[in-house]
Amino acid sequence: MFMKEISSDGDVSTVSITCYTHQNLHKIHTCQVDVVYPASPLFLWNYNHSFSPIKLILLPILNYANNETAKYGLNVPYNLSWAPHHLGTWPVCDLPPNRQEQMPMEESGNMLIMLAYLVKRDGDLSFLEPYWNLLSIWGQYLAASLPDPEDQLCTDDFEGPSPHNSNLAVKGMVGLRAYAYLLEKKKETKEAEELQKMDLNFTKIWWLDSMDGLTELHSRLQYNLHDTWSLKYNFLFRQVMNFTDIFTDEDITRELNFYMTRINEFGIPLDDRQAYTKADWQMWVAAMGTQDQFETITDLVYSFADKTPNMVPMTDWYYTFTAELKGFRARPVVGGFFSRMLLNYAVKA
Repeated sequence: MFMKEISSDGDVSTVSITCYTHQNLHKIHTCQVDVVYPASPLFLWNYNHSFSPIKLILLPILNYANNETAKYGLNVPYNLSWAPHHLGTWPVCDLPPNRQEQMPMEESGNMLIMLAYLVKRDGDLSFLEPYWNLLSIWGQYLAASLPDPEDQLCTDDFEGPSPHNSNLAVKGMVGLRAYAYLLEKKKETKEAEELQKMDLNFTKIWWLDSMDGLTELHSRLQYNLHDTWSLKYNFLFRQVMNFTDIFTDEDITRELNFYMTRINEFGIPLDDRQAYTKADWQMWVAAMGTQDQFETITDLVYSFADKTPNMVPMTDWYYTFTAELKGFRARPVVGGFFSRMLLNYAVKA
């Protein structure tokens, strides 16, 4: 079985030997990290220690980035300082690193966060033994690139690259904290503590550089753009992993309260640039809210699915005024609808 997404120009977005999901567009990407990540709440919540689809999805990515393709009859020398975007075109996963859609902070953060949660859930580091040098490279990349991401793509690549992206910075900071967590579990306490202190300082800079508004305090879309905002869905794994030493609960409460003032008929826009949104990211945001906020956002997504004029397999990218499809359909990212369940489980565990 596979989990796959077929995107828009011909390359399986998420593929493993364990699960299968399919998006009917044109492009088949294998193991696309920024599709695995929004889908991950389902796999991480519905987790089985003896059979882990999410682990089997992530291992091919680790093998590829760790230059282990020769044992599969390929020779793909991966030489980038950050995690790959995807592995290539199904069924031959041989994409050269210079042909990746580069999302350095996005994918490095995604991989470190998901791996940290697996270690937290299992208490087992052994599966990471061959990859510590690789994880160190990704962690060092994040440490060197924060607190202000350069002009690069994030997972919402349809918006184009975005300099000083404050939500991407949150991803990087949570990702760096996840790497410190892995080091802590590996008993490399000194380096873990140093990274935690560095990350805490980054989050303080983030607060100073991203805050906007007087009567409605909230974070900006980009550090340098006043009177802007965006959904900070990347806070979710700060909550799931209980990384209370970075950011504050007040940061998240403030953001959620602000989003409630930006509701349209069928949802909350992804940011202030367009009226469209992503259903998966709304459900990530909803997971962090109060019960009333969770129900409000969930009802908006339900209303979109019920009222959309487009009779296609469910999209995750749509307009908040009309419920019309913008793009994408039947993608694995709807695994993000299980974010509240994952967070509730993590809090109780």
